[in-house]
Amino acid sequence: MAQDATGYVASGDPASMAALDAFAEDFLGYRAEIGRIVAAAEADPSCALANAWAAALWMLTETQKGRARAGRYLARAEAAAATERERLAVAHARAWATGDSVAALAACERSAEDFPRDLVAVKFGTYHALNRGDAPALLRLPARVAEANGEVAFLHGMLAFGHEQCHALGAAEASARRAMELRADEVWAHHALAHVLLTTDRADEGIETFRGLAPHWEGRNPFIVTHNWWHYCLFLLDRDRADEALALYDRRVWALEKSWGQIQAGAVALLARLELLGVDVGDRWAALAPHLATPAQRHVEPFIDLHLVYGLARAGDPAADEVLDGIAATAAAAHPATRAAWAEVALPAARALAAHARGDAEACMRDLSPTLPRMHEIGGSHAQRDLFDQILIDALLRSGRLAQAQRMLALRHAFNPRVPATKRLLDRVLAAAKVPRHHGG
Repeated sequence: MAQDATGYVASGDPASMAALDAFAEDFLGYRAEIGRIVAAAEADPSCALANAWAAALWMLTETQKGRARAGRYLARAEAAAATERERLAVAHARAWATGDSVAALAACERSAEDFPRDLVAVKFGTYHALNRGDAPALLRLPARVAEANGEVAFLHGMLAFGHEQCHALGAAEASARRAMELRADEVWAHHALAHVLLTTDRADEGIETFRGLAPHWEGRNPFIVTHNWWHYCLFLLDRDRADEALALYDRRVWALEKSWGQIQAGAVALLARLELLGVDVGDRWAALAPHLATPAQRHVEPFIDLHLVYGLARAGDPAADEVLDGIAATAAAAHPATRAAWAEVALPAARALAAHARGDAEACMRDLSPTLPRMHEIGGSHAQRDLFDQILIDALLRSGRLAQAQRMLALRHAFNPRVPATKRLLDRVLAAAKVPRHHGG
């Protein structure tokens, strides 16, 4: 046994400690080299932490293949002579592999309490909190270890996102900027700042700021690169610069890794938003569909499944119905920790999205209206889930439900008054409702 950079002892060969330190930097910093922990685990079966982290990394791919491959490393981690910190990491990976997101999150919370310098456990915990729609946990985890990690940029990046998802926007911005003072290349802090600037209607500032930050994203793992560019595109859409956003879809958002479900979800979401603004996206749905149709990424995270359904249905691909059927089967067999999210939220939402993609506004409205207040339960951030609000507004407009559409649009306009597309839609609704122009707001 030996100590890693946290000062905590871990099992295995002393040479494995460098691999643990490298993984912490790779994981927290979204580095492309993150996969080297797998080689380290292969080289040292006696290091419980390396093998637990390798198992968790395979789970993080959010694929059926990843789940299967995690088993090898999990078995070795469970067989190793582990420290208490390592036992918590193994318990986390085991709970995750069995679909128990409640227990997985609990293991990370216990680790944060007992081993506060282990930011890897905190980061994994925030992943589960986000997927469960548990914004307080998303903030509680990094806040719990803040005193032990006050000068660590990664900690402040996690705090920033937690604050933002809890609607504490001032604290979120302060934490993001503190992270960037400590490390200008803290890409998760960039991401949190993007959320703040979008939510506070500062798209012009976002465009200018992110032009300067973008060079830091080069060479990072494809998720954070494409996702931060996706956020940049949202700034453009909020300022009626859809042509630029469409060009960035081709050059940045859908230009790197194409088999990862999170990246596919970003591509679907951006094309959908563009179409809702009236942009002709050409043959991009058809080009995207073969990547969405592969079964590997299905039924791991409901948030991803919803995007697969929508993209395939927009492309006219019959695989959309296969995914819908699979969601129903997954809901019936899901672990109790996630069964309600699959059965009561994901399944009706998926039906609604397929209906909208196929032009059935009435069916979309019927399934999505009662589901929307619970959409956080299937994961994703505020900004990501806003797509579902936009789709419902479109369905309401297409089905002639002007009063409901007006309520949603008026709230959006009140919070973000500088978004031209929202104002145009609101004016259209008020005109259709025969509200005199000077009384429309």
